[in-house]
Amino acid sequence: MLRMKDGPMSHINTAPVDMFTTLRPRLLRGLLLKDVKAVQASIARFGLLSPIVVSRANGRLIVVDGRKRLAAIRRLDFMGRLPRSLVNIPYVEIDELRNSPAQTPALMSNRELYTTVTEMFRNHQDINIIADEMFLTRKCVRQILTLARLSTRLRRAFFDKIIDFARAKAFAAMPNHTVQDRAFMALGPFADEASILDYLTNPKPTVPGLRLAA
Repeated sequence: MLRMKDGPMSHINTAPVDMFTTLRPRLLRGLLLKDVKAVQASIARFGLLSPIVVSRANGRLIVVDGRKRLAAIRRLDFMGRLPRSLVNIPYVEIDELRNSPAQTPALMSNRELYTTVTEMFRNHQDINIIADEMFLTRKCVRQILTLARLSTRLRRAFFDKIIDFARAKAFAAMPNHTVQDRAFMALGPFADEASILDYLTNPKPTVPGLRLAA
């Protein structure tokens, strides 16, 4: 499954379900039906986590990535159980996603993502189960869980999208909250991941005039 890039978000549009089509429609049976039902359960519980990726042709939206999600949405619609938020389905066109790195779901806030994953883990759900239910990679789930190591200030910065997921992961790799906050004060919110990790071996002076809210 393609993911939206961290940083500036590609433009997300919405359209009703009947605007979408697939090039190779298949009957839902066997393993395919089982997979679609799993996606359906995830959407019913968490909503749609990432927009459907499409190309545009003859006034129609051709699904490039998200056929199972679209099938699951159609099943929920038929059953009268479609979440109100999906009356119009979020989508992004493929040209805007080329060369984008895989990251976290685009349609979930940072706070929702962190809270959902950590609460599922605290309720003794295995990382593999969390990944399967939320349609994330195992690696991504593990990285989200490491954000529990962030200081209060940095976690708030992540929730408020002052820092993105890549930067939050880098700060979480630092040994304690004091070092994290000192690094944030020295580097500011726009330092890249490599610069943040480099701070551990090459501390830099605090940026003059930079003050962080308590």
